[in-house]
Amino acid sequence: MELYLTPNGRIDQPTYWRAVLVLFGISAALSVVSAYVSPFIGFAGILFIWPWIAVHVKRFHDAGKTGWLTVAMVVLAVVVSFVLAAFLPGLFGVDPAAMQEEMQREIEQAASSGNPAAAMSVAMEASKKASQAQLLPGILSTLIVTGVVGAVMGLFKTDPNDNQYGPGPGGASSTFV
Repeated sequence: MELYLTPNGRIDQPTYWRAVLVLFGISAALSVVSAYVSPFIGFAGILFIWPWIAVHVKRFHDAGKTGWLTVAMVVLAVVVSFVLAAFLPGLFGVDPAAMQEEMQREIEQAASSGNPAAAMSVAMEASKKASQAQLLPGILSTLIVTGVVGAVMGLFKTDPNDNQYGPGPGGASSTFV
């Protein structure tokens, strides 16, 4: 658990990739559960921001770099996500704007009945339908972003010596926890 909870120390590339795959798997599973059970479950993804940051900071530390470079990785991830969001849903026949308009129409119709519970029920079902339609493009987008950030992280090679962040390869901080 220390691997995911603290930014202190170093991790080598194989440990980084194992951690990234675990976090990606959790993210994908959370997306599926959110799409088919309740869209509100997706908010649990906020809890995984820190583990992503901790893993990347440790990887930078392993290369003898400051963990603040993780901010650049976040910016890269956001830019790639926006680019993918512009065209990826369309490749899967998903039109988010049309889905939003339809959802709004359905909610307004239900709300006009004067029954707030019916309006809330329609909103939840419309949200689930939208989440399900965008599930595959969303997971693919996350996979691509993870790959792009991972490729950039691969450019940073392990510092073979002890550095200010911990012992070199083979030291206690390079094991998968």
